[in-house]
Amino acid sequence: MTCRTELLRKIQQLNFTMIELGLYLNNQPDCCEAQALFDKTRDQYQAARAEYEDCYGPLTYSGVDTCEDGWSWINGPWPWEGED
Repeated sequence: MTCRTELLRKIQQLNFTMIELGLYLNNQPDCCEAQALFDKTRDQYQAARAEYEDCYGPLTYSGVDTCEDGWSWINGPWPWEGED
């Protein structure tokens, strides 16, 4: 597995964990342990996503800097297309 694929998988895993913790916190909003784990996971997700986007380009529209790069996100392979 390439570094790019590993990083994308990590992002997916962290996103899944945030969704599950968010669902749990909807029912248990006073659980400090779950809130702390959600916050830690969100920080890891944001860092992994920033690293991926710095190396390989944006994952979503929110990662596009149209002022600096224009609509350049369409130039590279999409995350699900794999590597060249």
